[in-house]
Amino acid sequence: MKTLIAYSTTLGCTEQCASKLKEDIGEDVEMVRISRRRRFNLQQYDTIIVGGSIHEGMIQRSVHKFCDSNLAVLMQKQIGLFICCMDSDANEQELIAQAFPDQLIEHALASGFFGGELNIKKMNLLQKIMTRKAARLKKEPDIDFERILEFARKIYELGSDDNFEGPIVHM
Repeated sequence: MKTLIAYSTTLGCTEQCASKLKEDIGEDVEMVRISRRRRFNLQQYDTIIVGGSIHEGMIQRSVHKFCDSNLAVLMQKQIGLFICCMDSDANEQELIAQAFPDQLIEHALASGFFGGELNIKKMNLLQKIMTRKAARLKKEPDIDFERILEFARKIYELGSDDNFEGPIVHM
């Protein structure tokens, strides 16, 4: 089973989650940063996982455009959707519903909320100021690697075929 992880990242958190997901899924997985590529040959993949980060309640424009532009092809594939968000108190299902087309959400094998992290070094001045003002976060945000592994297992269980060896379990 050939898998594509198509993602967009602002400060690197989503890319880190996509890399961990790729590692957990195992062989024959390709990662592509949506915002850096204009054309995609999605026909070569059995499974396509789409992810992005949520900022101010919205996913990156490139993820939204990717889903809209490729909806017909995506509906023919096994799909996984994930988001990264620093606000651990956010309503996960609501964020996913706002981030992706309804038709794609209903079609997806799995959807996931992988948490988030603050990377002050990669922020511009405005982002740093906004982050300090948004100190409303009750706990330090972090990536939930266990949820990423659960997501990989779900994709494997619901979409596996005889050639796919499944997610690698890390101890």
